[in-house]
Amino acid sequence: MKDFFLNSTRIIESNPRIYWSIIIGIAVCLISFIGEAVYIQNLAESLATKDQTILKEAIYPITQKFKWFRIVIIILTVFWANFEYLKTKKKLGL
Repeated sequence: MKDFFLNSTRIIESNPRIYWSIIIGIAVCLISFIGEAVYIQNLAESLATKDQTILKEAIYPITQKFKWFRIVIIILTVFWANFEYLKTKKKLGL
């Protein structure tokens, strides 16, 4: 178990792309969240309705698209980080 953690640490320290993949994934998700908030706020203002049912039904499809976009980004981030990890592991011969 000790070797596993030491090797993992060595691999992660050897390849900064592993860090960058995670940082970029988080940043894209945060930008997406902010974009969703701005888009929904503009949509709510343009609808100019006080009826919560209409507002909820107009917003729901948009929130679902942004939700699935963020899920795809997280999955791609995990695959990218895993690819970089395995590439570095092979390069170091571990």
